[in-house]
Amino acid sequence: MWQAGPHGVLRAPRHLPAFLNFLSKFPMFFRLLRAPVWFLLSHLLRAQQLRWESTGGTSVRSIIHFGAEHFKMIISRLWSTQSWCYSGGKRDLRLDLLRGFAVIAMVTDHIGGERSWLYMITGGDAFFVSAAEVFVFISGLLMGIIYAGVIARQGLGAALMKSLQRAWTLYLMTVTLTLTFMILSAQLGLGWDSEMTGAIWSDLLVSVLTFHRTFYLTDILLLYTLLVLAAVPVLVLLVHTRTALVLAGSWGLWLFWQLAPQHAQFPWSIVGNSVFNFPAWQALFVTAIVIGYHRQRLEQYLARISGHLVLGISGTFVAVVIGMYIIVFLDPSFPHVMLVERLFGKVDLRIGRLLVFAGFFTFAFGLVTLAWAPIRCALGWLLLPLGQDALSAYILHLFVAALAVKVKPLVFATSPATPMENTAFQLAGIAFIWTVIILRPIALTQLHTWSSKTTALLEAGRAYLYSPSHPNRNL
Repeated sequence: MWQAGPHGVLRAPRHLPAFLNFLSKFPMFFRLLRAPVWFLLSHLLRAQQLRWESTGGTSVRSIIHFGAEHFKMIISRLWSTQSWCYSGGKRDLRLDLLRGFAVIAMVTDHIGGERSWLYMITGGDAFFVSAAEVFVFISGLLMGIIYAGVIARQGLGAALMKSLQRAWTLYLMTVTLTLTFMILSAQLGLGWDSEMTGAIWSDLLVSVLTFHRTFYLTDILLLYTLLVLAAVPVLVLLVHTRTALVLAGSWGLWLFWQLAPQHAQFPWSIVGNSVFNFPAWQALFVTAIVIGYHRQRLEQYLARISGHLVLGISGTFVAVVIGMYIIVFLDPSFPHVMLVERLFGKVDLRIGRLLVFAGFFTFAFGLVTLAWAPIRCALGWLLLPLGQDALSAYILHLFVAALAVKVKPLVFATSPATPMENTAFQLAGIAFIWTVIILRPIALTQLHTWSSKTTALLEAGRAYLYSPSHPNRNL
């Protein structure tokens, strides 16, 4: 029961702390109930104080002080930042979570459709930033973090060999997927092979093998392969403390592409590569490698800056950009096509697009850092598996996108499909990819178990047949 304390203020019953501790033993979803429970109970505790005690505490100053303290108490209970913050670990799950969101945006945009409710979240590949920037930046960031550790433990030679092996694996994957989807597009009539009209297959094969030709949706994998290969000299220069030279060369090439793209075709011109031009996109990847390589030093320096301040500033920037996009650039009467291309063009990775990405990524990373617990509780089950196996998700989404081209007209009678129909098809694609990624380890484990049992039975049968006591041993 509630008890009356001094001056008639209600005092909490003795079992209240035990009740709150009892809630803390449950999983995160139930532990979040502790904040609103505490809020309601504390409100009851202070209810009588709102009458301001008839003995004189009714001055304006005391009212303001009490209101401020009560407001701070409510905010601290509803958003306990200390318990919600990311606590760290061997693998940075924040990057996996953000990359998982990029996977969902990629699948949604590539399955496509003229209108979809999911475009309010992903941007529909028409916003100032897309999933591609997230993939390229996080890939470079992780490469800098991982290879800095490899260099520290095993030396530069081991890191370079690991990078070359990774590039070789990506090369084989790029060539295989490019040729596969060239054939699929031609056989199924997907409409993706317009640039192959009249081409000789032997010439196509040679151009794909030499990275002089790419194909729709596999172009970013070709870019990623070249970026990993280009990371070899970058790592050498970083080890020899030439960070300034790395950044100057990278951004110099980016600027050269912005000013004279016809003279900046590096490493060479690639047929079918209409979006991911290496001279422009390498700047984002190389900068991310530098940040990842010097991560510990940067974290020590940035520790002086309040995370809440960064989140507030970047959140304001994000809100302004979204508002500007909705009010100005979605207005059909505004002649924005040329302006958008010059400031936010994806093909050339323009300066405006880079600034918008920097603001959005800072906000997203700050948000998952300060509110990690509830975000992981709500979305971790979906985003973390996709982000931790992003390459497999990318490969699966290629086949899902190809299937969507053929199946969607058969499923939906209306043409074009309605926003609800497009959303349902996109969600089905996301669910399929997520299910395959979740079930794959289970299937591989079961397959390994069956293989081991089969091998053991065959060995036992072989031993029995060749044993001296077998009745047919001497036949």
